[in-house]
Amino acid sequence: MPLFFLLRKKLLSLSSNHAISLSSFSTGRRHAAATLAQHNALSFRTHAAEKKRQYSNASSLSKESATRADLNSTQRWWTVLPPANLVHLGIGGVYMYSMWTPGMTRALGVVSSAPLDWTHAQVLPVLSAAAVTLGLTTGYLGSWVERVGPRTAGAVGSLCWSSGLVVTGAGVYCHELPLVYLGYGVLGGVGWGLMYLSPVTTVMKWFPDQKGLATGIALSAFGAGAAIAPSMIHFLVEAFAVAPEFIGPLSLAAAEASSSPGEVVTLSTLADGSQVIAGSSALGTPGDAVVVATESDVSKFNDSHMQPGVYQLGTGDTGVAPALATLGVVYGAMGLLGSRFMVIPHSDWSPTTTTNNNKTEIESDDNNNNNNRNNDVGLSPSYIMTNTTQFPLLWLSVFGNATAGLALVSSSKLMITDIWAGAAPSIVTASFATGYVSTLGIGMAVGRLGWSWLSDYLGRQNTYALFGLGIPLVGLAPALTHYAVSVEEENIVPLLSLFYGGSVLAISFYGGLFSTLPAYLAELFGPKHVGAIHGKVLTAWATSAVVGPLGLAQLRNRSLEHARQDLLDQIEDPVVFQQTFGCPLDDTERIRTLVDANTITVARLLEVAPPSVEDPTPFLYDSTCYAAAGLMTMAFGCNLLIRPLDYATIAESKQK
Repeated sequence: MPLFFLLRKKLLSLSSNHAISLSSFSTGRRHAAATLAQHNALSFRTHAAEKKRQYSNASSLSKESATRADLNSTQRWWTVLPPANLVHLGIGGVYMYSMWTPGMTRALGVVSSAPLDWTHAQVLPVLSAAAVTLGLTTGYLGSWVERVGPRTAGAVGSLCWSSGLVVTGAGVYCHELPLVYLGYGVLGGVGWGLMYLSPVTTVMKWFPDQKGLATGIALSAFGAGAAIAPSMIHFLVEAFAVAPEFIGPLSLAAAEASSSPGEVVTLSTLADGSQVIAGSSALGTPGDAVVVATESDVSKFNDSHMQPGVYQLGTGDTGVAPALATLGVVYGAMGLLGSRFMVIPHSDWSPTTTTNNNKTEIESDDNNNNNNRNNDVGLSPSYIMTNTTQFPLLWLSVFGNATAGLALVSSSKLMITDIWAGAAPSIVTASFATGYVSTLGIGMAVGRLGWSWLSDYLGRQNTYALFGLGIPLVGLAPALTHYAVSVEEENIVPLLSLFYGGSVLAISFYGGLFSTLPAYLAELFGPKHVGAIHGKVLTAWATSAVVGPLGLAQLRNRSLEHARQDLLDQIEDPVVFQQTFGCPLDDTERIRTLVDANTITVARLLEVAPPSVEDPTPFLYDSTCYAAAGLMTMAFGCNLLIRPLDYATIAESKQK
């Protein structure tokens, strides 16, 4: 027993001494950590001050001048985000290309398309060209942006975007389509890429702890730019527009209503299909080239003094060319100003602050280590592209939804006017169409933030499944418009509101499609290579940027051809037709020439058709809606087929 008590006493003594040693060690460790932190902070401040002195002699746009190390986690919010948002505000209007296309297609005729005016099929692919250039810019110049810094990249992008709009305006003024493609499609696409990329990468560097929120705020500025642009474009176009010289009412269109037959214009049709004032005309100078504006053409303008009839070709201005140049200068100034004040963090900078609580420090380190380990998990792009079904299924899902969205974005103003102006002319004015395009921009911005936020709770795949709600919205739109044309105008507001709201909801899906995509990819394939995989999936968007506008243009043209032929088949008086167009009703070759010269249009055919004939213009987008709904259905099905990857099985197969 004495031996037992002696051993017990000895063990208690050793335990007490060990506890004292551990306590001393813990106290010493905290003291050493605090000393080391103070030393590091002092060294960092000294290093930052030295760098600041070195950078003071550098160019104001250089990467060195843009580097900051003196911002804390609070100051970064009002120092980093405003310049980045200003740059995005300047480039957001690139999506609102549909505001320019109506004026482009009547740049010569002003009130209606002249024989040599461009068609919608010729100008709609300009946006596709810009999107392709954007993809090439972000793919090939991404490393250059990192090397030169955000100020230089943003400034170069701003100059490209600004000069692109000016060159586009010159192309419209000189009526040279290649200049339009060079300006908006090439220079504008490069500016789009650089002005989009540099703020996003800058914000992500400053907010490694809140990437989603900060990037969402930056991207919402891009959406805000898209929402503001239509009003700016509309104001500038209206300010620079000049009405062409009105000659008088057209003989056959207004002779019955005119009290004096001598107060009308008689036209003669030339061999190329264009029309000039006839030698027997009571008004105008014989031989002068003219364009004819119908009631439908005039209703698209806010000028109450304009009236249907004959206008002198070569007079007036749509205002598009000077508006493009002016907006180019404004956007360039905004981009340069924002780029000048963009900043990037020093490599030693961190948003975290030193704490006196040692336990908090250790837990923070453990969390960072866990995050780093999680970030190292993921499959390579080459593997997922060749050995998984998830990648092609997700690619097709993005392609189908994006194609439908881009078809709406690229021609939204033309679409709302074609479909609803005839059924509700007192409501769907030029200002109303501008407001519609602006609302679509707001819907896109809200969708970028809203759907990505909801996906945190609903799940990425479920969120993509919700985008399938766009299928009935788009697929049933033709039925809605067919019913609307049979309703009196005073009862059409609910139907128009349904179409309006459905369009905004559908375009919000387009915005959410891309804001949710990075997180979806990280969950499917792991975060390690998500940047590279994201770039591969975005080829689906680049493809849709070509297919969407081009497909819409082709389907609309085909519908327009069928509509014209149906109207020609319903004309009952061939004499009136020949007096109006100078062509026999049964001369199909001659009619084709007049159609190509924009002399025979749907609006002018309705003037010589029986009163009971229905205007086919609201139905020109039926086939487009059906095709878009089909693509969205494919996207919906592909998303539902995606299953999580079995990483254990993949690891075993790689070992074998």
